[in-house]
Amino acid sequence: MVAAIAQAQGRDLFASFREPAWHRLGNVFTEEVTEYQRMLVLSGLADWNVRQVPMFTESGIEIPGQYAILADINGETRVLGVTGERYEIISNESAFEFLQSLADGARWETAGALKNGSVVFGSIAFERETVIDPSGVADVVKTYALVHTSHNGSKGLGGGLTPTRVVCQNTLNVALGNLDWRFKIRHTASAEERMLAQAELFRQAHVYFDAFEVEAQALYAKPVTDKQYDNLVTKIVGKAPGNNVKGALTKYENKRELFTQAWKGAPNSGIRGTAWGAFNALTEANQWGRNTQDTDNGAENFAAAGAGFDIPTNVFRQKSLELVKAIR
Repeated sequence: MVAAIAQAQGRDLFASFREPAWHRLGNVFTEEVTEYQRMLVLSGLADWNVRQVPMFTESGIEIPGQYAILADINGETRVLGVTGERYEIISNESAFEFLQSLADGARWETAGALKNGSVVFGSIAFERETVIDPSGVADVVKTYALVHTSHNGSKGLGGGLTPTRVVCQNTLNVALGNLDWRFKIRHTASAEERMLAQAELFRQAHVYFDAFEVEAQALYAKPVTDKQYDNLVTKIVGKAPGNNVKGALTKYENKRELFTQAWKGAPNSGIRGTAWGAFNALTEANQWGRNTQDTDNGAENFAAAGAGFDIPTNVFRQKSLELVKAIR
């Protein structure tokens, strides 16, 4: 996986504090970083000079309303995408300054780039922890805030809260009732104004932390048997195919085994037999069981899922929570 990321984007476009929090990738630093400028340097995201330039036909005629997005990365100028005239650039510096404004003095955790530099992300760690059964299993969940943006028009400025279970680095970001962990800001002329407004709302993040802790403790108190968990897996992967055409049955059995291993594996040993354990097993199998070896896209998808901005992964987490809560 490390090799795949290196080939796709260059070795220097990822940095992580001590141990890679979600991705098991990149450059590891050991001194705490609380300034976004320093984090940009460590991750190779500083001074990209992202800019829009007009586009022309081969005959030299300017194409109305279309602009190429260029950036200077690792000593070379890259074309990151094509956008319209209303598109407003949000630089790496602006995105990271915004994230730091959500929690002044917070420690930076990760930062990096995907898709040849067209998608950039970073995360900071909140000091608050959720501890499930503190006098017993003491299962710890740490919470991070993340931000991501694109330089090709594919994503606005977005991000949110990302609870992560420490023992297996399993990301658990979900919406709870009317509390959503995400925010989105389009690349338009009003982006800076909306960033200021969003920062004020996001400083109330303790409300989400409180709700998450209540939810997690309730799940831990709810028993789930092996049979009930197996039924959950069936709802997710469906019933077995009737034959093994093109290896369909083998693939199905391997997928079920992946979920079984997550349920019975060592990271889940202290919480197996609970709805909290079932939720973690489902999301862990989905996050860590994906194939990252064959393609650069596979490795990048893994990183995006761990950072919390891969939409199908987030949908799966939400569905998993709903299925676990519905167990009777």
